[in-house]
Amino acid sequence: MKVQIHERFESRLPPDDDHPYRTGAWRPQHTEYDAWDLDVVEGAIPDDLEGVYLRNTENPLLPAIARYHPFDGDGMLHSVSFGGGEAQYHNRFVRTDGFLAEREAGEPLFAGAAENPGLARRRSDLGARPNMKDASSTDVVVHGGRALTSFYLCGDLYACDPVTLAPAGKAAFVPAEGASAHTQVDEHTGELLFFNYGTRPPYMHYGVVDPAGALVHYIDVPLPGPRLPHSMAFTERYAILNDCPLFWDPEALAQGHHVTRFHPDLPTRFAIVPRRGQPSEIRWFEAAPTFVLHWINAYEDGDCVVLDGFFQEDPSPRRVP
Repeated sequence: MKVQIHERFESRLPPDDDHPYRTGAWRPQHTEYDAWDLDVVEGAIPDDLEGVYLRNTENPLLPAIARYHPFDGDGMLHSVSFGGGEAQYHNRFVRTDGFLAEREAGEPLFAGAAENPGLARRRSDLGARPNMKDASSTDVVVHGGRALTSFYLCGDLYACDPVTLAPAGKAAFVPAEGASAHTQVDEHTGELLFFNYGTRPPYMHYGVVDPAGALVHYIDVPLPGPRLPHSMAFTERYAILNDCPLFWDPEALAQGHHVTRFHPDLPTRFAIVPRRGQPSEIRWFEAAPTFVLHWINAYEDGDCVVLDGFFQEDPSPRRVP
């Protein structure tokens, strides 16, 4: 096995760090490696195994301004690729604007998920929640031959080579309102589907990117107010968006505080829109109040659209004693 260090970063975390989300299985990795001619522990890698496994993680270089949340950690990609009976490994920090700014400053600049936004030392352009850092640490998909990383709130999509993880800048098709955490790639058409949300009307948008990386469709999806959808689903003909009744408390939001609250008096709503439909073609359907973070699957069964997800009677966040 051959290993070389691509770059090693200096951590500003305390040497005796005992934070539960920065120790054990959560212990951050601060060195970028390239490894090839990997040893096979048992057996052999099949010659016809071709592909890449990508993983996105949080790896904080700096402590929080006040209170650290695991979503605050800087994004790091890991790539294990296979081909011709061989395997290689690479890992890289995602060079986001926030990562580069904090590295230059040598201190945390943005408020974290569990912190007061007013603590930020620099304002970010994260539309869904200003003053947070777009860490691009939540998800990764491959579209048009490039790996695209995303953040759990709406932000930029950062592109890189899916094997070597060489950075390729921001995806140019992302609109000013950003892209949500989980974009969806249709392997049959090569299209990428996404949505975004924010605190200003119409509160949601939906878009389609063609296989060449051009934004070919982008529409308003009007909502009654700010919401917190995290993922979407699609079928052969439709995109499925959601308006679940767990979202930022309107009174707290008016004061600049992002506090989530479950509203059991409101229904869960689903928007079904043709893949390249207009706002006038959106059809809304109601269901019992809940919140679904990640949808499992969606498909068409005759005239019905079937959407699979996990139902929770009360999805309110629980406080740990």
